[in-house]
Amino acid sequence: MLIKELFNQFLSDQQAKLAGRTYRDYSLVMGLFADHHDGYAWNDLDDGDNAYIEAMEQEKTFIDLYDHSYIEDNIEEFLNDFVPHKVAAGDAFVFETCLRVMRSLLKWMRDQHLVVLSGAEIQEICEN
Repeated sequence: MLIKELFNQFLSDQQAKLAGRTYRDYSLVMGLFADHHDGYAWNDLDDGDNAYIEAMEQEKTFIDLYDHSYIEDNIEEFLNDFVPHKVAAGDAFVFETCLRVMRSLLKWMRDQHLVVLSGAEIQEICEN
């Protein structure tokens, strides 16, 4: 499943369960996570520079082109670098919201059989 499709499905499923304000928080965090992928996930590819150039020529983003297998590996960098240094700037509420949404995303992915992770592994990924 492409990352963009997964993000859309995750948000659709969450919208049915969450209060309006909480859903807006989830949507905001998923937008930030998409921005993170587009800015930094290219670094995880063997030929990331060329892949990035080709994507730009096609007017595509990382989440338009790559599948869900890249999500798990990017959560730690998102939470440990992108959010505290580029988004939250010390705002505990923003960081805690991002942490909560990433935990929910991984649990949802586990329920969809897209990752094989225990609760403890999800906790470890989100808190390192």
